[in-house]
Amino acid sequence: MKNRLDEMQEQKLLKIEHNGCWLAFFGLLIAIFVQMFLYGKDFKSIAGEWCVFMCLAWYIVVSCLKNGIWDRKFSPEPKTNLKASLIGGLIAGFAFFCINYHEYRMLWGAVGTGIFYFFVVSVTCLAGLAFLSHVYRKRTEKLENGEEETEKNGKE
Repeated sequence: MKNRLDEMQEQKLLKIEHNGCWLAFFGLLIAIFVQMFLYGKDFKSIAGEWCVFMCLAWYIVVSCLKNGIWDRKFSPEPKTNLKASLIGGLIAGFAFFCINYHEYRMLWGAVGTGIFYFFVVSVTCLAGLAFLSHVYRKRTEKLENGEEETEKNGKE
């Protein structure tokens, strides 16, 4: 089908779709945490949201890596990965602290759970980001070399 949008409308539509995607992503994440807080750690209560969230997350990661895109503002450096991992760990630790305290009303048990999840999520995120940084570097190198080979073949 023919695209009936001019360039300005196309850019606006892309911006709308971009904002909608991130609204859905973080909306699902918040819904998962709220349902875990209200209903406990029963996976049945969050299974649908979790499946959609994970599909969206995997689609974004795979599509960005395939196209050699990391982020607009951040580069895949160990320092940046460490900061992002610590932020993710803090969010997860705090969330599980709140959930456990809400369920059991035991402060020190909730603190222990929060600290445990902080470390597990931080280390897991750091390992995952390090791996994805490596994959990203390999992919961008391949894309750059592929473009150079195409230019050489085109000149010959």
